Amino acid sequence: MGVFAQIRRDLRFYRELRKRSTLNILLLDRFFQVCANYRFGHWACHQVKTPVLGTLVRMLYRCTNALVSTRNGTDIRPGAIIGERLEVHTTFGLVVDNNVVIGDDCILNGGVVIGNKANGRGEGVPRIGNNVTLCVGCKAVGDISIGDHAILGANSVVSHDVPPYHIAIGIPAQNKPLRTVQSTTAKVQPAPANPQAFPERTPHQS
Repeated sequence: MGVFAQIRRDLRFYRELRKRSTLNILLLDRFFQVCANYRFGHWACHQVKTPVLGTLVRMLYRCTNALVSTRNGTDIRPGAIIGERLEVHTTFGLVVDNNVVIGDDCILNGGVVIGNKANGRGEGVPRIGNNVTLCVGCKAVGDISIGDHAILGANSVVSHDVPPYHIAIGIPAQNKPLRTVQSTTAKVQPAPANPQAFPERTPHQS
């Protein structure tokens, strides 16, 4: 999968999400710019094997990353592995470390930190499933797994696994079953017994 094809898919996703024109998203949408900058950096630093071309594109990435990170207060490292349709909902204080794995259809908010424990022991970084929402200010640290359709609550500190369809809340975070699903357009519904029947999330608008 080429980097520019991936960025075009992100552009289409954000255009549908924001209900704005392509030009508006390209020039003015800082959330798309954060996502596109990560895609370009991942390609430049980990997929370009030609020495001369690799040096040039990595130099270009350092420039774009300085601009995007300074403007938006983000630090998404190019060594992270992030799936399709990443929604950067708010930006400032957002940190994603190298080697973090994030699945498809996830939502990241401002103040979210996903990384290692910074204790010098090399204990690994989180692996996050699909359709996971990371609320404002939450922290996910260490070699942990976050299941599909989980939610990390605002300002929670998560250092253990979170099963699918659970919400992690508090410091340290405690897992609780996610019994209801609520969106901006749907009434509260019981969580389905069959995970395949779980409704798709409704994209947030800002």
